[in-house]
Amino acid sequence: MNMYDLRVVVDEIRGFCDLPMKVGDYFEVSGGRITIPDGKFMCLWALQSILPMLPAKQRNIVEENDWLSDTVRVACPDPNGMVIFRIERVGEPAGEGTKEHDGRTGRDTRTRSGRGPRLRMLVNEKLCAGCRACELICSFTHERKFSDLLSRIHVDKVDEDGIDRPLVCRQCGNARCVEACPSGALSRDPETRCVVVDETRCSGCGTCADACPFGAVAFHPETRVPLICDLCGGNPECVRRCPTGAISYGLAGVADKAAGPSAPHRASGQDTPGDQEGNI
Repeated sequence: MNMYDLRVVVDEIRGFCDLPMKVGDYFEVSGGRITIPDGKFMCLWALQSILPMLPAKQRNIVEENDWLSDTVRVACPDPNGMVIFRIERVGEPAGEGTKEHDGRTGRDTRTRSGRGPRLRMLVNEKLCAGCRACELICSFTHERKFSDLLSRIHVDKVDEDGIDRPLVCRQCGNARCVEACPSGALSRDPETRCVVVDETRCSGCGTCADACPFGAVAFHPETRVPLICDLCGGNPECVRRCPTGAISYGLAGVADKAAGPSAPHRASGQDTPGDQEGNI
C-alpha cells in the first residue's frame, strides 16, 4: 500500500480568522511528522478537526463506497472563522489516480481519487412545488410519451406533512439492487456510476425493488422492466426542467453541474437550509 506525503493548504477564509492564518498558508505531513514552515501559522483547534483525516488521506484506498479518497476540503470547527483547508497528496498528478493490482480479482485498478468526486442527484424537498414536470420530461425523454407511469423519477405527495418529495435513484456506492439481481441484468456505468438495466437479461422478478431501501425502483407497466434513473448520460433532463430548483445534479454544498432556474442558491458553495436532510 502506498503512503502519500500531504500538503494541507488554507484554501479559503469565509469568515474571520484572528490567529491569523492567511490563504496560501500550509503545513506538510510526511509519515508521522507534521512540518509547519517558518512564518506560517496553524490553529490548534483547526488542527484537531483535521487530524483524523490525515492518516486516511495518506493511504491509497481502493474501495468503491469510500468517500475519504474524494474528500479534499475540510473546514475548521469555528463557525465564525470558516477557514477551509485543501488536502493535497504530494506527487500525485491531478486526475491520474494510482494504479494498483487487485489480488482478489487479478485486475489493475485505480483509486477513486483518480476519478474525482462522484456527482449525485440532489433533492431539496422544501423547494418542490409538486408540479411533476420532472416526471413528464423523464417519461418523454426515455419513452417519447408523457406519463408518470413511465418516469424514472416520482414525486411522493405527503399530505400529512404538507410536502412533495421527489424520489429518484440515489446511485448508492454499494448498490443493493445490483447485488440482488439474480440474472445479472443490472450493472454500473463506468463513467456516471448510474445503474444500467440490460432489458435482454431482465426477468421482471422485482428483486431489485425489494432490495432498494429507498423505494426508488418502479417498473414499466407493460414489459415489467425496472425503470431506474440513468442520469440521461450525465445531464439529467429533470434537473433542467425543474422550475423551482428542487432537483439538482452535482456535489452537496457545491455549485451544481446542471440546475433549474432557482439553482443560484447553491452558488456560494454553502449548504442551504434543508440540504443536509434532503440530499440524495
